[in-house]
Amino acid sequence: MTMTSGTRELVRAILAYECADGLTDRQSIEAIRNGDIEYWMSAIESSAMFAPGELRRMRFVFETDPEQLISVMLDGSDDLRGRRAMGSRRPAATGTEVRATG
Repeated sequence: MTMTSGTRELVRAILAYECADGLTDRQSIEAIRNGDIEYWMSAIESSAMFAPGELRRMRFVFETDPEQLISVMLDGSDDLRGRRAMGSRRPAATGTEVRATG
């Protein structure tokens, strides 16, 4: 089950405020992957933008596939912020690679 693009955009806008505070760090992402979505669902529910049935569906989606919540949160974030939050870094270039491309 996935969210419609309209729902996804609305959720992204709601969570943008929370994400602006730097809450999408590696620790938050890992907590979501471990099933801790309550903080984020509370923010969505507090917006009063969704009917109870839609909130139940959204909770189900995020509980069964936490990567969807992470994806919505990181949508629109810059590449560096996204990599930091996801915990992945591009490998550093070696001196040989730098000389070859530079």
